[in-house]
Amino acid sequence: MFEKLFSPIKIKDMELKNRVILPAMGTKFSGDGSEVTDKLIDYHVARVRGGSALNIVEVSSVYTPAAPKRFLSISEDKYIPGMKRLTDAIHAEGGKAGIQLWLGALAVSSDKAAQILIPSDMPVSAEVTIPGMPKELIPVVTEAYGKAAGRAVQAGYDCIEFHCAHTYLPHSFLSGGINRRTDEYGGSLENRMRFLVEIIEDVRRKCTKDFPVIVRLSVDEMYDKIGQSGKGYNLSEGIKMAKILEEKGIDAIDVSSAGYDTFNYWLEPTTFECGWRKNLAEEVKKAVNIPVIAANLIRSPEQAEQQLQEGIQDFISLGRPHIADPYWCKKASENRENEIKRCICCLYCFESMMNGAYTGDHGHCSVNPFVGREREKL
Repeated sequence: MFEKLFSPIKIKDMELKNRVILPAMGTKFSGDGSEVTDKLIDYHVARVRGGSALNIVEVSSVYTPAAPKRFLSISEDKYIPGMKRLTDAIHAEGGKAGIQLWLGALAVSSDKAAQILIPSDMPVSAEVTIPGMPKELIPVVTEAYGKAAGRAVQAGYDCIEFHCAHTYLPHSFLSGGINRRTDEYGGSLENRMRFLVEIIEDVRRKCTKDFPVIVRLSVDEMYDKIGQSGKGYNLSEGIKMAKILEEKGIDAIDVSSAGYDTFNYWLEPTTFECGWRKNLAEEVKKAVNIPVIAANLIRSPEQAEQQLQEGIQDFISLGRPHIADPYWCKKASENRENEIKRCICCLYCFESMMNGAYTGDHGHCSVNPFVGREREKL
């Protein structure tokens, strides 16, 4: 019934059994030391058993000074064994494993935050500029990404994804609305992309050329939606970024939008129509010759199949729907789509995950009481 949705496809040499991806989403299942836990493994195993072809493990910090408590980290070698347990568990169920390399703390763009993250033995002469990093720190962070990618390979991951969206560090360099630097990392599009390009080049030096690298990119910051047209960048410039990333050897673009200023155009509440931003992926797909991944507020297998058949995207990214029902794919493939527990876009998953940062709890779901208790259903 959903022929294209459940057809195999490749990203570079990585073959996936279908076109459904579990995207990286913060869960707070990691331990107090940012390590992999049994709960995190159970969470992923349930969704691989449910039919997901590729699980991209959630935001994982690449730089120890900027690793928030109970966010997953791959910033040191000590995290490799736990990551290997996770990838082994995903592979044992027939899935592929990716990891999202992330750095977010500097994106607050404050001098104070930047000073905290500067190693004590680093001589810094340059003025801290927004994004909040002195120039001397840029090669340190760039190298941290490369080393993290090398650890991902050692841990058995099948691909990596750079998080370059939602106001986190790489996005804050890309955004003309945030980036006010006057050095070679600010101003023109070429300069604003320089930080990301240098990261990509360092990662390629530390990983084999056939290792798939994905970028999650906010292709439109959506400032026009909140009455601030002209601030930041829109889809036209986002497409230029996607083209440059393809030229630099990126193997797939994971299309997203917005940031914390325009939060509801990234994580939609119930008032948004399904598929409302599918034009973003469609325009990117017209502009590049590499696979396009997108969420696009897809809630039903029928919608997913239609958008694939229309050529809007190559992969279906199911984030919140996979939280609500780990067996979304299995039910759809068995023509039991009427049994799928549907995400209602209430955003309780995000609210509870963020609150968990202060209470030691993890994310929850309004329609699935077994989030964090997957072992009971395995």
